[in-house]
Amino acid sequence: MYPGQVSAYFVGREILQQILNQPGCMGIRFYYGINSGVPQLVAVGADSKENDLLGDGFIVADDFPADPPHASQHNILNS
Repeated sequence: MYPGQVSAYFVGREILQQILNQPGCMGIRFYYGINSGVPQLVAVGADSKENDLLGDGFIVADDFPADPPHASQHNILNS
């Protein structure tokens, strides 16, 4: 772990289900992005050919709580 760096994100069940419930969605692709210099996780649905589902009406999720400061109890993955 690197002090002060994002080490994980929490992705809630509700947003995952909303993405998966989109027409033609067979899975989810996660991207790493940067928002004002801060690392950000981005999730989009993907079809059966693993193409991203983008455009009007499709969900692009990018508002996930980061660790730090939102952290799990200490465990083998975060300590």
